[in-house]
Amino acid sequence: MRNIKFDFSGQVVLVTGGAGAIGSALADAFVEAGAVVYIAGRTSIGENLSDREFIKMDVKSSDSVKECIDHIISVSKRIDIVVTASGLQIRKPALDFNEADWDDVIRTNLYGSFFVAQEVARQMVKNNYGRIIFITSLTAEIGIPNMVAYVSSRGGIKQLSKALAVELAEKGITVNCIGPGRLKTSMTEDVFNDPELKESFLRLIPQNRPGVPDDLVGAVLFLASYEAGYITGETIYVDGGWLAGGGNCKT
Repeated sequence: MRNIKFDFSGQVVLVTGGAGAIGSALADAFVEAGAVVYIAGRTSIGENLSDREFIKMDVKSSDSVKECIDHIISVSKRIDIVVTASGLQIRKPALDFNEADWDDVIRTNLYGSFFVAQEVARQMVKNNYGRIIFITSLTAEIGIPNMVAYVSSRGGIKQLSKALAVELAEKGITVNCIGPGRLKTSMTEDVFNDPELKESFLRLIPQNRPGVPDDLVGAVLFLASYEAGYITGETIYVDGGWLAGGGNCKT
């Protein structure tokens, strides 16, 4: 049980990628804070959920996104907070990257983030209130070899948040990003199973440990709160000090 300091009682929250490690941790935190929580993704976590509702959604399809949002509105009448935690990473040299792989990553990470935010914002403007939070990455700031599409998509999300923040500010909607550092999840399992790669990353993290999804909870809940109402267009990096040290590495 987390020591949750925020109260989201009665607020309606959508977390995309809610069956993944990051999305699941964030959904858990919102549930503990009293919110009505919906999680969306292509695959369920395979168990009955009594404290949140799973909705099948493919972020690469605007029709699928709209169907998901329409369902939530039909049940809960509004969406107060959305967190986009869907993500795809394909690791290979840039010169070997093909069009299909590029499209898959960009459509999942960047295209999907925009169309989820757009569809939710269309509902938020009716209440003149909303919190949109994108999960990006520290790769929005630095280049990492063999991750060209992923890095491009995460940088795009950061700029997307700025553009939407300016456009939606007068409608009572804030738009911000959380930029995780190296988290230990299934997406990075290959890195942390390789002792040499793991050591190369740990050397760049002043806290000398990889992050875990729960490390993002405090920053996300803060940006989702009323208290963060004058913060928009910003990115909070949760990286154990990586960017402060100016590090980069080869993978």
